[in-house]
Amino acid sequence: MKNTNFGRKALKVISGVIAAVTAACAIFTVSACGGEPKPPAKTLLPKLTVDGTKVVDPDGEEVFLRGINAGGLFVTEHWMTGFKYGSTPSNDYRSLTQTFIERFGEEQTKELWAEYRADWWSDTDFEICENMGINVIRLPFSYMNVDFAAVTDYSEAGKNYDFSDIDDFVERAARHGIYTILDLHGAYGSQNGQDHSGQIIENKDDVGFYSDEEMTGLTVKLWGELAKHYKDNTSVAAYDILNEPGEKAGTTTKRHWDFYDRVYDAIRAEDSGHIVIFESCWDGANLPQPSEYGWENCMYSFHHYAGDKLAGSDYMKSWSNKISEITSRNFGVPLQMGEFTNYTSLSNWNYVLSLMNGRDWHWVSWTYKVWGNMPWGVINVRGSNAQKVDAGKDSYDEIIQKFRLLKTEQAEKYAFSDGTLLESVFAKYCKPQEKRDV
Repeated sequence: MKNTNFGRKALKVISGVIAAVTAACAIFTVSACGGEPKPPAKTLLPKLTVDGTKVVDPDGEEVFLRGINAGGLFVTEHWMTGFKYGSTPSNDYRSLTQTFIERFGEEQTKELWAEYRADWWSDTDFEICENMGINVIRLPFSYMNVDFAAVTDYSEAGKNYDFSDIDDFVERAARHGIYTILDLHGAYGSQNGQDHSGQIIENKDDVGFYSDEEMTGLTVKLWGELAKHYKDNTSVAAYDILNEPGEKAGTTTKRHWDFYDRVYDAIRAEDSGHIVIFESCWDGANLPQPSEYGWENCMYSFHHYAGDKLAGSDYMKSWSNKISEITSRNFGVPLQMGEFTNYTSLSNWNYVLSLMNGRDWHWVSWTYKVWGNMPWGVINVRGSNAQKVDAGKDSYDEIIQKFRLLKTEQAEKYAFSDGTLLESVFAKYCKPQEKRDV
């Protein structure tokens, strides 16, 4: 039996130990428990490493990472999170944040974003994810989420990191037996110029990031600090170096691999134990053999959006060809589909998830929660609760009130035309299963 649910099994043991210790300390005085009160112990899931083409636990048992992205939580793409400037959508997370700072100041802007995150994702959402059977969440974040001063002034970048919000997410996920993949979705200056990097770069084929030593240097430094901070946190499954790094999220080539190598070295200088994920845009040919750079304990990740215009056999062929093309390159490392959706077709969802499970791929879909009624998300914020924030017009209190309408308890679960919940599809394919050839 293949192990896709290891985190949850181990959590029962870990939680019992933690509960016993906590209860014991509650009985005795502070001094009897070791002097000054201490913060609660971290919930640490078993460490995952790579063994050949497998991800394994400390006992050498194979683990399949199957789950979902927490898109929109830290990087607010307007199409899926409901922001606008007047009648037009907000351009990107950086301009949105800068608008808030100009209107309300830095501290109130931080308060706004804290409220947004609390409403977009709560313990309810972790409970839903646990009930779906997923064992990993890919967490997209930007440099702006951990280096707030750099939003308005790059000269202050890299001087004061704050990982507390990510820490909180990792800890809460772990309490539900769920690993976290740290995904740098937005590098300093933007690695692809797209809105999902948090910063749009218009009318420029070369976004300039890879030839900008200041921006690349800051990004390399950030990963070194992240690795130092999380090196002992085994609830983090892996470090995903950079989301869709090609020019305008186009194909990746040697210039991008060379940058990957710089980041890899910075990570390994601090942390030899965590899995490192290298992303391709979009095909197998867009990544080198790991031996070319000496990369070890790593995973290769790909994204595939076949398009909602394809149907039936054409859609299935697109996916089968993609999986086969990548697998045939024999990279010798575990393979992951790091982003995908299968739109409105239940049969396509069943086919694709069955296909990837049968080929021993790891996968995380895009995404858990969206604005509007769309199969991109398990949870849909819609109807009377879908009140878009006008960043340039709404008052501070109005924005707060609109954020509070984002709570999952007030949202709907996406259902296909026959009434089947997308949630149930995940539950079906995230359960431990025998290997099946598709």
